[in-house]
Amino acid sequence: MRDHLSISLSLITNKLTYALVAIAALGAMSSAQAKVLFTDTSISALYGTDYDLVPQETLTTVTLEHASTHTWGGVFFFVDRHQGKENAAGKEFKETYGELAPKLKLAKFDNSFIKQVNLAGQYEFGSNSNGFSQDNYLVGVGADLNVPIPGMKYASASLYHAFNDKDNADDQQITLTYGWEKNNFVIDGYVDYAFNSEDDSVKDNIHINPQLKYNLQEVLGIDNRLEVGMEYSYWKNKFGSDKTQNAASALVKFHF
Repeated sequence: MRDHLSISLSLITNKLTYALVAIAALGAMSSAQAKVLFTDTSISALYGTDYDLVPQETLTTVTLEHASTHTWGGVFFFVDRHQGKENAAGKEFKETYGELAPKLKLAKFDNSFIKQVNLAGQYEFGSNSNGFSQDNYLVGVGADLNVPIPGMKYASASLYHAFNDKDNADDQQITLTYGWEKNNFVIDGYVDYAFNSEDDSVKDNIHINPQLKYNLQEVLGIDNRLEVGMEYSYWKNKFGSDKTQNAASALVKFHF
């Protein structure tokens, strides 16, 4: 019975993986096939301390990020390259982590709090110098929201089932994203809440990660956005552990 169940779950996982890849492939469509409504690519540099479960608790991070919306849906993608200070043995901590999050429009509404309902997918990947690696696949449903706050540029909420690369310990995840801007001040970020893990030793955890920035483009009279500010990371039960992270990083972000 267990073997049949294992095979069935494997088939379901494979099918959902193929579906996620198919959604991602839509993001590669040219503008000739689907109209691009918005696109933004940026590179950021961050430096911060007090990161839990990281040697020396200090990280320098370079992030490449892309977001675009299309008539069919949208794509969000980023890759982080983390580097920590040397430990007592003279070894540096290094990590690469990224996410690809495509969405496919299912329904659109006018004059409503819910602007659009999407089929949502997410692929998480990463590895570090301590030998840890992961490939996680999330599939679910999401909604673009019309939040009646002046300066609110976007907001969304998604519910996923996560097929995690950890002894088949799947869980669920709620993700909220938002972006607000007024008078060159920018606040954006996300909230991830992971819960209901199949592994009883993994605790529910919440990660709140806002960025507070000021856009210097107008002040400097340049063609591209250049933002400076900070990122704050509050992560209760980080990775499902007993650790709670409170970490702030200085931030510089340049938009192409």
